[in-house]
Amino acid sequence: MSTIAVIRARRGLGAGLVLVLTLGTAIASAAPAGLAELAQAAGMDAYAVPLKAPRFGLPSLDGGTRAKQDYQGRVVLLNFWASWCPPCREEFPSLERLHQALGGPDFTVVAIAVADTEVGVVAFLGGRRPPFTVLLDDDRKTAEAYRAAGVPVTYLIDREGRLVAGKTGPQDWDRPEMHALIRMVIRAAPE
Repeated sequence: MSTIAVIRARRGLGAGLVLVLTLGTAIASAAPAGLAELAQAAGMDAYAVPLKAPRFGLPSLDGGTRAKQDYQGRVVLLNFWASWCPPCREEFPSLERLHQALGGPDFTVVAIAVADTEVGVVAFLGGRRPPFTVLLDDDRKTAEAYRAAGVPVTYLIDREGRLVAGKTGPQDWDRPEMHALIRMVIRAAPE
């Protein structure tokens, strides 16, 4: 069964625009109480009914392949970005700080470089190694599965592999509201 999720557009094509996305299968349970309000305060849009996140398997910048199931049981901030995208380049350092602040066995950031090359990503990083996994989606198939039409696009995935919130456009990941949202999703008991 396909589910339609409505996400308000905050930038770009005009105020009040509503995007309708078909992302995955509905999960019967609702989002944790208070998640919608906290997501809104953090600048993200919550799904009233969390959606099963699409699978992926992509090459890692570190070598090998990483798949969605590798993160099972963890909360994941999945960020679609590109080294050639100015807003992505601006927000990348705050993603690194977010992971340094909250990353561990319960939470991680996963950055998926879309329509980008390993050479471009390595050049952007300038020899530094981010504290989280960087994956390469050069053919855009994973971005298409997640309906990430542009970059940056970010999803918050709970421990059960469900999309609980999303954001189109750059974000300041250092905001206390974002940290509180992620902590709430980490604390939410699996059903």
